[in-house]
Amino acid sequence: MTSRKWVGLIPQAAVSVLLCLVSYPAIAQTEAAVGGIEKVIVTAEKQEADVQTVPLTVTPISGATIERFHIESLSALDGSVPNLQVTVNSGVSLAAGVVIRGIGEVNNPTAYAGKEVAIVVDGVEQSTNQFGLTNQFDVERIEVLAGPQGTLFGANTTGGVINIVTRQPTGEFGVNGIVSMGNYNTRNAQVAIDFPIIDDVLSGKISVSHVGRDGFYTNLYNGQNLGALDSNTYRGYLRWTPVSNLDITLKSEIQSVNTENTYLQNLSVPGAVFYRPDTALNFTIYDNIPGGNILRSQSHTLTTNWNGPVGEVTAITNYQRYHSTGNLDVGGIDCYCLDQFGRNEGWQASQEVRDVFHPLPSINMLVGVFAQTWQDKGNGVSVVPFASPNLVTVGLTNQRNWSASLFTQNYWNVTDRLRLQAGLRLSWDSVSLSEAALSYDQPNGTNVLLLRNNLIGATLLPYAPGNPPNSGTKSWTNWGGKFGADYQVTDEMMVYGFYARGFKSGGFNGRVTRAEDIGPFNPENVNSFEVGVKSQWLDNRLQFNASLFLNKWTNMQVQQSDYDGPTIASVILNAGKATTEGVEIQAQAALFDGFLLVGNLGYLQSRYDQFFSTTNPPCPPLPQQQPVGCAISYAGRALPYAPNWTAAITGSYDFDVAGGDASVQLQYTYTSGKWGNYTQAATERLPSVGLINANISWGPRDSHWSIALWGRNLADKTYVATALDVPPLFTEGTLGNPRTWGADLKFNF
Repeated sequence: MTSRKWVGLIPQAAVSVLLCLVSYPAIAQTEAAVGGIEKVIVTAEKQEADVQTVPLTVTPISGATIERFHIESLSALDGSVPNLQVTVNSGVSLAAGVVIRGIGEVNNPTAYAGKEVAIVVDGVEQSTNQFGLTNQFDVERIEVLAGPQGTLFGANTTGGVINIVTRQPTGEFGVNGIVSMGNYNTRNAQVAIDFPIIDDVLSGKISVSHVGRDGFYTNLYNGQNLGALDSNTYRGYLRWTPVSNLDITLKSEIQSVNTENTYLQNLSVPGAVFYRPDTALNFTIYDNIPGGNILRSQSHTLTTNWNGPVGEVTAITNYQRYHSTGNLDVGGIDCYCLDQFGRNEGWQASQEVRDVFHPLPSINMLVGVFAQTWQDKGNGVSVVPFASPNLVTVGLTNQRNWSASLFTQNYWNVTDRLRLQAGLRLSWDSVSLSEAALSYDQPNGTNVLLLRNNLIGATLLPYAPGNPPNSGTKSWTNWGGKFGADYQVTDEMMVYGFYARGFKSGGFNGRVTRAEDIGPFNPENVNSFEVGVKSQWLDNRLQFNASLFLNKWTNMQVQQSDYDGPTIASVILNAGKATTEGVEIQAQAALFDGFLLVGNLGYLQSRYDQFFSTTNPPCPPLPQQQPVGCAISYAGRALPYAPNWTAAITGSYDFDVAGGDASVQLQYTYTSGKWGNYTQAATERLPSVGLINANISWGPRDSHWSIALWGRNLADKTYVATALDVPPLFTEGTLGNPRTWGADLKFNF
């Protein structure tokens, strides 16, 4: 679809609105309010504001919705927010693959590649997406910001931002929590305790969460359950307010996540090296590698807010560490074939200081500085025993990143109704990576599990250029910005438009099997245009929001897999240009007291405008003979994980029954078919999927407890969530979760 066809999107969207009536973010619901829809406050622009006054597309997900629909990780948001896709990486990591409006990375969201969509927790941008699948508990809200956010949120926001805000200490004593049990031996327990230490001066809070369940899969190797989850989070706050204009909060968090691989080998077709004709598309996996993914992390954040003569000053200081391990049976057949073992440890430190002030009554200025450094060390073992010789490749990596930025975002109220905005961010990024790649000849019968630790019985092979280590260092200077205007047509309607530029820093490839693949690859840029309307009607019983967007993506960083003899080169290359454009419609309606109807509708068109598979000369037009290694053009093909349609609708009804307060929520989400990779192999086509979620709760009036029954994917839909074809070896993939259900006991004292 070309930009000239934008006009055609408008009637399509209008028809869709008439058909489904409302389409506000399905899970962004507030409690049904008497007399209208409750106001939702967000910090999408690092200042508190009513979401209806923020001139960009923001989808807030309340803490109540997170609890009701058991959104245990960001992957549960997949399909329920317009043009948002969140998947679980099928490799040896716990990283979340996040795509917004077709921009993002799913197949290998590693530390070496950065991320197009930033995950921000309490103002701290995470250096990797390894924390995107951890437990989302005791959360005030999640805000999904669509489009480049490079002005306020740093260098890696070409696609958008997921902003997570946890519940802060209240200063009053209180205990609240949830105990849940369900199928697959689900056992969840969450509790948060607020307590004063010195009245109105010093207070604290402790939150503890445990999430556990058995796996959904059966291991054909030993008949045992596979894919279990064990997640524990411990969070503590200490809040000091010595005077009315000073607020200092220290937050510390420790997390541990244990899960097992759910890697499908049975997506391959006959002719692939790793193909099991005895496995159907179901929850069965052949895995002869014990263990799975383990993540251990700790994070410490000091947040200072001071309202003084120079304005509202905020300083955020953060330090965190993580350690992760993972094992993966890629082959899925009766041998140690193409197995992977990985271990990573890293840390990050960041400092942000910003100030909001008013040099004139009509001008709101935000200026700030940001600095971040992080390091990731890893080692990995890949086994290719069917090669000659039988290769065991050991990769050692050490990556260090530095980033520093100056940024400003400014609003000028030209009149009571017209407001102009201008923002700019200048960023300096430096990336350094060193890697040693060693290859060993694996003798027949040698235990691979021992090899990964001490290489017992292995013979070092000449593996040029793996010795000495490959290394590289490179710096880039980038800029992002945003320029736009919004106009208050009436007290209930605002129209807006803006241009934004986002960027993602360049980098190097880690754990490569060939020295030439280390890189570097260059920064990518996205130029985005958006126009929209936000409105409310019928005494705020109806809200209707809509936006049109166009993204021009250049120097795209694309993960590509190349099978070359006995090795697989999985590298990031700059792939040229792409375009994404579409419509997002959001509405909610409080049709009568106690009843709230909410939903969303997203339409997306995406295509590569310029993209060759390699840097080799292009392949000649068919039917001419295709030279070995020639570059295939993927121009015109759709981007992966960019479905044409996403939609969701939720009905919520609160009522009195049996001397208590009851509530019922029913949700339907739909995602149309999409591709799992740019190559668009037949095995990479992911079909459309519709899911039903529900919650029903009851509690005695004016009591401190309630009970609830909940369910996700109630129709027990079996569907492929991710797929990646690596010819001629295999097609990897993962399945979406089956039907899960359970009961909650919620208490609040």
